[in-house]
Amino acid sequence: MAVTMMIGWPKHANFNTEYYLQKHLPAVNPVWKPFGMGAWRAMAPTDLSKSPYVMVVEIEWPDMESFHEAQAQTPPEARQKYMDDMKNFTDEDPVVWFMESKASGS
Repeated sequence: MAVTMMIGWPKHANFNTEYYLQKHLPAVNPVWKPFGMGAWRAMAPTDLSKSPYVMVVEIEWPDMESFHEAQAQTPPEARQKYMDDMKNFTDEDPVVWFMESKASGS
C-alpha cells in the first residue's frame, strides 16, 4: 500500500528555507529515486503561529518496503553526508512519520 513520508521541523527551530529547498532537498532525489521515491512536496505554513512546524515535507513511496530498501541501500557515506548537511539549514532534528491514504478527491 502506498505511503507518504512526512518530515516536519518544529516551529521553534532555526530553519534556512532557501538552503533546504535549493541544496539539501534536491540532493536526496537521485539517491532515493531508484528505490521508488515518488513525488515530493515541501510546504511552509501561511501562519506560523497556528502551526507546530516551520516546514513539512511529503515524500511518496509505493510502500513501506520500498522506503526500508532505500534506507538499507543508501551508502553509509551518503547517509552521513545528508546528516552532516543538516547543520547548514537547521538546529533541530525533524519529526518523521508515515501516513497512508484512506480517501482522496478533487
